[in-house]
Amino acid sequence: MENIALLVTLEGSKNKVTTDWRSLAATLQQRGVGDCALQHLHTELRAGLIVSTRGLTLCIKRQPQPQQDVDWSLLKQTRLNTESTQVAGY
Repeated sequence: MENIALLVTLEGSKNKVTTDWRSLAATLQQRGVGDCALQHLHTELRAGLIVSTRGLTLCIKRQPQPQQDVDWSLLKQTRLNTESTQVAGY
C-alpha cells in the first residue's frame, strides 16, 4: 500500500490533524484492525471517500494544484495574427 497524506478528525471534535498512511495504519493495527480491513480502508481513501473507523474520520489530503501563470494576451494576439493571415490569403 502506497503512503498517502491524510486528514484525520477525532470524532466529536472539529480539529483536523495531518498524518500519513503508514503512521495511521500502525495505530489502527494496535487497535485491532486486521490487514484485510486496512487494505479495504486504503482503497476507500484512494477512491476519495471520507471514512470513519475506530473513532476517527479520515480523508485523503489533496495537494494544492500549482497555479499556471498564462499570459492570455499573448494567446489572443497569436490567434488574431493567425486569423489575419488566413483572411489575407482569400
